Amino acid sequence: MKDILFLDKIFLEHKLKLICGVEIFNLCLIKDLASLGYQVTVLAHSVWSRVIKTWVGNEPVEIIDLPWNVSNMPGGLLALRKIRTRCFDLLLLGNTGNSLIPIIFFLQWMNAIRRIVLIAHRKPKAGFIRTLKHLRTAVLPVNKNIATCFTHNNFQLMKTGYGIVQSDQFYPALQASDNPKPWIDFCVVGHLDRKWKGADTAEAAFWALPDDVRKNCRLHLAGFSHVKAFPPPNIIPYGWVPFQQMGNLLRTMDVMLVPSRDENNVMRETFSQSAVQGMLTGLPLIVNNIPVLTEKIDTGGGLVFDDVDGLTNAMRRLADDPQLRRKMGEQGRQTALERYIWNTQNFVDEIRNQ
Repeated sequence: MKDILFLDKIFLEHKLKLICGVEIFNLCLIKDLASLGYQVTVLAHSVWSRVIKTWVGNEPVEIIDLPWNVSNMPGGLLALRKIRTRCFDLLLLGNTGNSLIPIIFFLQWMNAIRRIVLIAHRKPKAGFIRTLKHLRTAVLPVNKNIATCFTHNNFQLMKTGYGIVQSDQFYPALQASDNPKPWIDFCVVGHLDRKWKGADTAEAAFWALPDDVRKNCRLHLAGFSHVKAFPPPNIIPYGWVPFQQMGNLLRTMDVMLVPSRDENNVMRETFSQSAVQGMLTGLPLIVNNIPVLTEKIDTGGGLVFDDVDGLTNAMRRLADDPQLRRKMGEQGRQTALERYIWNTQNFVDEIRNQ
């Protein structure tokens, strides 16, 4: 395996979005592959090509600018004119997405790809499954629920585990000095403009704390595309926090809240990179009772809640017990190190050995 064609539905869109979660993972993966000596070609709309170039730095990644909409049949044909004489050892799909179907279809018709690997961050739709079902495709799902969609359709699942890229940025703060902090700092981290991230749940639970507890606590909400106003000094909102600065922010915190919720029978949170970043930083977690979150703390790295009252009680418990915070934080970090660290070399080794 030498030549890799990378496709991600977000990179084909004509509007920039906040760079978080899946996009950060894919940008780092592209850079890693190039640094390991693979020839990586990325199809991307011109607005995203500049972002990719910034992230990969001096690594020799070939970026093919696409100034058109490729999420339809004519657009897919125009995109493939750029690579019509090429043949790739691997088509690496950065996520599921029906907008990729025209390109996959024509790559197959042109005999331009030898095999496909899909990193599935979301459940696939039926049309996407039909497109890949009879191709040589291996799938790396980011959670067990997503995996079920592919095992039911007889796809080969990869053994490599999904995890956090650039995990060395996330490590615990030094032990507290003789001068203790005046506050217990709780945080919620993510794209909090999305209602399902549960910032409203965290706010309600915080205000429900007894006055004598709340006066010594702060709730940090990071971040919003448009920063909301809260009564000072106990709730502190942030704008968008870049990935490169997140480790430093988390090292100033004491507890991470992960109140993400599923809505309308849709699985919204599929992995929670922010949760694992908190674990690696040594923070105990308080998570909503959904499987993708509870599995992160099944060895003792935090507490689970079912409603606002449950979250308030868990916050109060950890606010009052620094030794429990420390114990859970240490266990969570150990779990994250064992399960949730991404290794690109292991990933490509498995592909090569299949």
